[in-house]
Amino acid sequence: MQFRKSDPAAVAAAKAGFSPATAYSQEKDPRLPSQKKAPRARRRPDPLEDVWDSEVVPMLKAAPGLRPIGVFEELRRRRPALDSRMRRTLERRIRN
Repeated sequence: MQFRKSDPAAVAAAKAGFSPATAYSQEKDPRLPSQKKAPRARRRPDPLEDVWDSEVVPMLKAAPGLRPIGVFEELRRRRPALDSRMRRTLERRIRN
């Protein structure tokens, strides 16, 4: 912030050792991360809550190289009522 008093944001950022995008975001909102509002929690119920611990985790432990699409196809075979739109949610959860 001391460099910003005499230099443009891009130059000040280079001197301070971070990107110009960070300089502009700091300039726009100078609060510390601890002072900012916490991220919002889930807004809808978890669609995989009832199958995650009982079926998905054991499948992944038994075969660690199993791809998320294979896990989803097996879940659809076991539970035909499972919505096809949950595939992407399952992929994200497995990746994390």
